[in-house]
Amino acid sequence: MSSEDDFDFEQAGEDTRKLVLLGAAQRAGLFPALIEETDIATLKRKLKADERALFIVLEALCRLGYVNKEKEKYILADKARPFFIEHGEGYIGGYLPHLMDILEAWISLPQIIKGQKPKRKSSRNVAAFMHAMASKPDKAVENVVNLCLKRKKDAKSALDLGGGPGKYAKAFVNMGLSAVLYDMPQTIDYVGTEFGLKGVRNLTLKKGDFTRDEFVKEFEGKLFDIVFMGNICHIYSEEENKRLIKNVTKLLRKGGLVAIEDFVRGRSPDAEMFAVNMLANTEGGGTWTEAQYREWLENADFCRIEITDLADRENQLITAFLEKA
Repeated sequence: MSSEDDFDFEQAGEDTRKLVLLGAAQRAGLFPALIEETDIATLKRKLKADERALFIVLEALCRLGYVNKEKEKYILADKARPFFIEHGEGYIGGYLPHLMDILEAWISLPQIIKGQKPKRKSSRNVAAFMHAMASKPDKAVENVVNLCLKRKKDAKSALDLGGGPGKYAKAFVNMGLSAVLYDMPQTIDYVGTEFGLKGVRNLTLKKGDFTRDEFVKEFEGKLFDIVFMGNICHIYSEEENKRLIKNVTKLLRKGGLVAIEDFVRGRSPDAEMFAVNMLANTEGGGTWTEAQYREWLENADFCRIEITDLADRENQLITAFLEKA
């Protein structure tokens, strides 16, 4: 939209209610339960659900065209299957539960603006978050990896730091590199099974916490040609990012490449709004400017810094080389 005058508040409110309804239905397991015709009594037993709630929600979904009803039996409409059942390009079933978590956090913005610190969940919904991250199109991931390899043509190994569902790590492997996916233990446990990453040739799954300075010791001196940091800098404060980038130098060979994908404030049209999401969901996260990234990298002995706008300038890829000895 070109200006706030174009914003239809009434329509936005209606769309938000629809999103919440669809997200609630997906999270409650309603859509998979409606692959075949079924009645409310069966759904109540199968989902351990409330009968009144089921009726009201199902009727609303029928009105929206996502569910069909015939003789008191309900079934998922054909138009809904690509969104919630078939894991194709249009699939949003993995993202919606994560969106519900985001909206829950945004409700606390009035208190946050006043300087209060709302009680945040001690641990996020790993399954919802990983499926949301995994919904990124394969072509977009491959494009980023190709850009990395265009800059570092002789790369043979890559570390995907905080790589979640492992889409980038697998893309590096598919390009002929060996890769390590490093993330929190609960994340690695989940994606190793759910996304079939266990046993993938030339892909190592490693558990740990890169917010601890000591994490570099866990690699026992192993060095990489590329360290990839996809959408993690926005989670942390300036000081935390400075420290993380400094630690990355201990994991790269001289002449190695660091690659950071994120929303760069001043270049991405989504950066300011995404910073609000970080305000609601993190202690110190935000979106950072090109000047800040350059300062962090230069102070950590990186050089030949390039920033590339990705599709529709939504986010950017920042690459830099560790200076040779």
